[in-house]
Amino acid sequence: MITVENLRKHVLTAAEKYGFPLSIRQAETLTNHLAVHANRGPASTIRLTDAQFAALVGLASGEDAKETGRRIGRTENTIKTHRRTLYAALGARSGPHAVAIAIDLGLLRTANGRAGGAP
Repeated sequence: MITVENLRKHVLTAAEKYGFPLSIRQAETLTNHLAVHANRGPASTIRLTDAQFAALVGLASGEDAKETGRRIGRTENTIKTHRRTLYAALGARSGPHAVAIAIDLGLLRTANGRAGGAP
């Protein structure tokens, strides 16, 4: 079975081989989206720590870092660090982008109770 990480390495190798300029962040985003569309269930290949997941839930509910920190007993700066590592894990550029990717991956459910993917 190919993991998202292995796919990312293959994409970067192919991009270099064919002279296509692709940053690591672009490769992360591309491979995460490819995994979503290929399988509609790649959450098993994305592993978030409890702290990253708590930061994700805070983002999804509109909390700022200070509010999330108070809720889970961490400092604001610690939450900001968890958010940065969350963005890297998901290949996200921002909080809203991380939430959208997490919904697509089935890591979060929408208000109507559905996970991401096609309706």
